[in-house]
Amino acid sequence: MKRVNVIIFIVIILVIVAIFGYALWDANKSLNELGSTNTEIVQEENKITNESNSNTTNENEIATNQTQINPTTTDTSEGTTIDYVGNWFISEEAYRNSEHIDEIMDRREDNEITDEEFESQMQSEINTNIVELDVERYFQNTIKFDFTVISPAPTQREGHLDDIEVTLEGNTGTFTYTDNWGTSGNGTITLNDDNSITLRLETTSAAQGALWGVEGIYTFSYKRVD
Repeated sequence: MKRVNVIIFIVIILVIVAIFGYALWDANKSLNELGSTNTEIVQEENKITNESNSNTTNENEIATNQTQINPTTTDTSEGTTIDYVGNWFISEEAYRNSEHIDEIMDRREDNEITDEEFESQMQSEINTNIVELDVERYFQNTIKFDFTVISPAPTQREGHLDDIEVTLEGNTGTFTYTDNWGTSGNGTITLNDDNSITLRLETTSAAQGALWGVEGIYTFSYKRVD
């Protein structure tokens, strides 16, 4: 074979190889682009899913926070009503004072303070307005409660009403009572529009020898949240 023919044959082979190689390269490139596109689609779908989950989580967190912010309300088929069950005080300060007095009493019982220290602490300003309303049940216009009022130091006498159950007409109910000293009276309990409770107690027959009593008008605006 002549040298020229050999060169031509080699050139033809190289051209064929080049064409075949280019075809393979182009096919591989197309596959890579398709894979990249699919990856982007999957990533976008994952992003959308994550955003959806994040929104759901945020909505749940908001709902939880709203529940914590307003712990004394209950949603019913008739709308939102106040959950009156619990321990009520005339103010948050009165509740704190009551807690402090209980702590002092406990320390005295455990002999952690002397008689002089006990009397000094009990005669402070915190030992005032120690009144508590314990609502045990509120259901279908019926409210049941206990009431306690304590005299200032050093006597610390306690007057209380136990298991008073009242049927309300609207937001108000009337009842009669006999306290732990044997004194009798008439009472009125009112659930106010500002979510407070007013208790009015009036003596009709004082017990002989009674050293303390429950008579008075008390408005409870602070409910302890456990």
